Amino acid sequence: MTQIIEVSLIDVLNKLDSKIDRLDQKIDSKFELLDQKIDSKFELLDKKIDSKFELLDKKIDSLQSDLNTVTIDVEKLKTQNEQIVKRLDTVDARLNTITLGVFGLVGVLVTGLLTIISKIVFFSNP
Repeated sequence: MTQIIEVSLIDVLNKLDSKIDRLDQKIDSKFELLDQKIDSKFELLDKKIDSKFELLDKKIDSLQSDLNTVTIDVEKLKTQNEQIVKRLDTVDARLNTITLGVFGLVGVLVTGLLTIISKIVFFSNP
């Protein structure tokens, strides 16, 4: 009877060992699958991050080109402003000249009118 038990214990141990081996293989296969899934997720994340960086680079490039056009436009506006200031200066000088001329004519006319009025008032022939 003792031999039967020993044989059965050895059989049980062998079966347990085989089951442990199968479980170990299953665990290994699951780990491999998990590693593959994790790798695929990392690859997807890398691709997404790369695409986002590319979009950011494109936006930065477009902003730089817009900034360049704005600086060019500002320079054009500065030159136009300088031209307008020059024109205003010439118009101002002309207006000053015309104003002095008109005031001179008005002064002569007023002086003449006052002379005529004073002759009539003070040197009238009664």
